[in-house]
Amino acid sequence: MRQGIEKLRERLQHFQLEALLVTSLANIRYLFGFTGSSAIAYVAPDLCFFVTDRRYRHQVKSEVQGAEIFVAVQDLYGELKRAKLRARTRVGVEAQYISLKNFAHLRKTFPDVKWIATERIVERIASVKTPDEIAYIKKAAEICGRVYLDLLPLVKAGVRELELSAEISYRTRRAGSERDPFEPIVASGQRSALPHGISSPKVIELGDFVILDFGAVVNGYAADITRTVVVGEPTAKQKEMASVVGESLQLAAAAGKAGMIGKQLDGIAREYLAQQGYGDFFQHSLGHGLGIEVHGLPRIGDLSEDPLEIGNVVALEPGVYLPELGGVRVEDDFVITAGRFKNLSPFSREVISVG
Repeated sequence: MRQGIEKLRERLQHFQLEALLVTSLANIRYLFGFTGSSAIAYVAPDLCFFVTDRRYRHQVKSEVQGAEIFVAVQDLYGELKRAKLRARTRVGVEAQYISLKNFAHLRKTFPDVKWIATERIVERIASVKTPDEIAYIKKAAEICGRVYLDLLPLVKAGVRELELSAEISYRTRRAGSERDPFEPIVASGQRSALPHGISSPKVIELGDFVILDFGAVVNGYAADITRTVVVGEPTAKQKEMASVVGESLQLAAAAGKAGMIGKQLDGIAREYLAQQGYGDFFQHSLGHGLGIEVHGLPRIGDLSEDPLEIGNVVALEPGVYLPELGGVRVEDDFVITAGRFKNLSPFSREVISVG
């Protein structure tokens, strides 16, 4: 039985639940190790049902242990009835991941069950990583570091953003990544001032900031890094922006510790950027948790009450975005230890000149 399932069973009593219906594929992967694209699971203190469709009838047997497995004939939710699900009065559902159609189907099929909307029960368990999980994320971050260095000679005037994005996907896979955890972001010139702009056909020009935001995945676990470069010799203003953003990340990482809440850590970087005159130009949260989900718990933003715990892995990504000039963002991945934040992506974050 995987460790996460036992931890989930311990949490059911805390939430006064008799079972939880798990429908998030990321949570399915975490709890059971299942890598398919279609599954639900029902976890109770004394039993566990796992349902997938017939495409995975052989795969599920090799990946899922400790659960009674059902292969759906028609739909996954209908299979729960064939499993002779015993009556429970309070069963949790993952409110963020179940559709209204499927929820209505559950209520109709199991009228005696009181279905309780829950939020992030599994995610909070998964946010505290084991040493093996941390090692997977570190390996993914190392892949990012190697690919970044290989990519630098290709970043120059005349190259399209989409060409570099394709190179990132190709090179991370060649280096050992299972997939892209998200579509690589290459944004140049004024487009680099879009905090989460996508890669476009734009041609990179001399003098452009170029933001490179991408990740890698090892054994299901994601790293997420961002670096910014300048094509040609940077101006004094570009140097200032780069210095301020880099320092804000350094200050936050140095001050971060277990026991803080997300908005406290966010506030360290945000206050420094405001002191330097860039407070209005930092337009997103400082960071987020990493794991099977590339944007997970804890959330690190100006409104976040999420606690920072030993074993969390977080990505910190301060940025400054000036519409008329462009933007700078740098991002590293850290594991929270008893004493400090330990950098899992310790390659240069300096905003350098290329091309």
